[in-house]
Amino acid sequence: MNFLGLDFIISSLVWLTIVFTFIFTFRKKIFSFYYKSNDFELFLETLDKKLKEIYPKMNFNFSIANKVENEPNPQAKQYLIIDNIINQYQTKEFNPAKKTTVPTNKLWASYVLESKPNKDKLPCDWLKRKAVIYERDEKVCQRCSKNISLNNSTIFMINPLENKGQYYLENLILLCLDCEKIENQKRYDSKNIKYLDIKDELYSLVK
Repeated sequence: MNFLGLDFIISSLVWLTIVFTFIFTFRKKIFSFYYKSNDFELFLETLDKKLKEIYPKMNFNFSIANKVENEPNPQAKQYLIIDNIINQYQTKEFNPAKKTTVPTNKLWASYVLESKPNKDKLPCDWLKRKAVIYERDEKVCQRCSKNISLNNSTIFMINPLENKGQYYLENLILLCLDCEKIENQKRYDSKNIKYLDIKDELYSLVK
């Protein structure tokens, strides 16, 4: 009887091992509803965290997540949410006011003369103006709050040349390349924008 008991215990352990191995191997299929829900929640948390890291002062609405919850394709669901976020980014209202005057001790001899437009030519001291604006605006895009390098930044005219705008520093603000494309599209009613850095940044989260 002892041997029968031992055989029974061994065979039971073997079967339990097989069952647990099977469950562990195919757990995502067996508990698909749980894992799909869990993966989706993780995606939303990751997306929210990334947006707060890149655009700390922008508020994005995630209500789209409730509208697409019945989408059976997980990747399609994620792309729908990201596209909605990108649309919010593009349609954000932006009405910048003129900046305060830069202290005179930061200006230079040709500043006033070069501030007046000369046809379509940029001022000869344009790079110097850009460097001053970059520091004045604390290396942050004034539209989306993204931290940007000098090379990945651009200067935007609050009052454009066609409205008699000039190159005085108070009429210039720092924008990231994405925001410049968006605001130029709105200002000049140009074609839809196809290439934005935010797309690459967020699409990389889709799994």
